[in-house]
Amino acid sequence: MPSATYFTIKPMHPTFACEVEGLDLSKPLSDDAFAELQDTLHKYGVVVIRGANFPSDKEHIEFSARFGEVEKSKYRNPHMRSLPYPEIFDISNLDEKNQVVTNSNEKRTTAIRGNALWHADGSFNPRRTYVSCLNSIELPPPNTGGHTEYADARQAYEDLPEETKEKIKDLVGVHSFLHNRKTANPDSPLFKDLNVMDEPLARHKLVPIHEPTGRPVLYATAYTHHIEGMPIEEGQKLIQELIAHATQPKYVFKHHWATNGDVAIWDNTAVLHRATAGGAYEGKYRRDMRRTCVMDSGKDAFGLNNPEDAKGQRNSS
Repeated sequence: MPSATYFTIKPMHPTFACEVEGLDLSKPLSDDAFAELQDTLHKYGVVVIRGANFPSDKEHIEFSARFGEVEKSKYRNPHMRSLPYPEIFDISNLDEKNQVVTNSNEKRTTAIRGNALWHADGSFNPRRTYVSCLNSIELPPPNTGGHTEYADARQAYEDLPEETKEKIKDLVGVHSFLHNRKTANPDSPLFKDLNVMDEPLARHKLVPIHEPTGRPVLYATAYTHHIEGMPIEEGQKLIQELIAHATQPKYVFKHHWATNGDVAIWDNTAVLHRATAGGAYEGKYRRDMRRTCVMDSGKDAFGLNNPEDAKGQRNSS
């Protein structure tokens, strides 16, 4: 088992993802303990902290801020709960009345479906997301679903054929929030008349370097609408092929949420993730999950976008 000074590391997959035990987030970590945790995150891409137990949203935000600038929500969906802090993003299955969302609530279920596609938080923004920190406030009963899957985008790139690496090394992906929602909800009247090309787009390298480790990353997600300089259909075909490659079972870790107060942290510049679709809890049991997002500050943070455009970027998802 890998050694650590301030906690115990339990690898959860052959190439990435781990659980750590022995960390109590109900009080601030020492600088040395936090540095070790951040190094662990960079190595594994996903860190699950069992029994983290943030006392409140305030401590969740303060912990996240140690990774960097925490994103604040600039928009609020009127069909979602209004939480007290703009840094906390609600990804529960609860509506504005704090009731379980049913399939008849089209304006909420579209978001839930979109999150079930493989993505990196914030890739559709001019300034992409670095760390996401997801806190489980109230979980549905065991064996009713509601889990999270992660894919190792670094190992997936490493295993590509050399000719594919050569083909994609200098390509630029063009990302769109609307593209994700239209893909996940092809029959929804909410998006039928909206054109992706009329909406805000973000340009990011298809193969950026993960700065902490120096490893290339396959940055193709369900938000990637097309490839710059390629015909739309050709680019979309390539994107789908790359996502399919990166999300093969051998690259995927499925995190089973077990206990209220558990926390998952992941590095969006190294891994993809998705919410697992379906499950007996849907429309029946409460699943109260709250997330913070820390904005990237590395050399590829703004991709090929104008940093000024990031001032009005939307919430990460």
